[in-house]
Amino acid sequence: MVVLKTAKYVRKASPEATFRPVEVPSAIPEIISDKNFGNMGFHIYTQMIVKPFTMEAKPHKHEFSQYLIFYAGDAGDLINLGGAVEMSLGEDPEHMEKHVITKASAIYIPAGLFHCPLVFKEVTKPIALTDLYFASEYERK
Repeated sequence: MVVLKTAKYVRKASPEATFRPVEVPSAIPEIISDKNFGNMGFHIYTQMIVKPFTMEAKPHKHEFSQYLIFYAGDAGDLINLGGAVEMSLGEDPEHMEKHVITKASAIYIPAGLFHCPLVFKEVTKPIALTDLYFASEYERK
C-alpha cells in the first residue's frame, strides 16, 4: 500500500463517544485539532436534531470560547430551520436573555458568558447543530 506524503493532513472524523440523546439518531462525527493535527486546540462536531427536546437545561459557563452554528438539514434549503430553537445568554444565571432562532445562525459564546437552556422547541425537519469550542477538554462551571 502506498502511503501518501500528505496523509497527515487528512483526518477521518471519529464518532463522538460522549452522551448522545435519542433526538440525535446518528453517530456524531467529531474532529479534534490536537498536537498531531494542526495543534489549533479545538473540537468540532455536528449533530442532526430530529425531535423537540431540551439539550441543556441549566445555565453554565466555561473558560473557553465556543460557537454554536445552526442550519437546516434540508439540502434544498439550508437557511430555514423548519423549527425553532431557544438559547439563553447572560452575564449571570439570574439575568438571562432568551434568543429564538428560526433561520441559519451562529452564536458566539465568549469564555465566561453564561448560556443555556438550549431548547429545540419545534422541529419539523432535521436541524443541524455544529459545536466548535477551543479547549482540549469540555468543562462546565
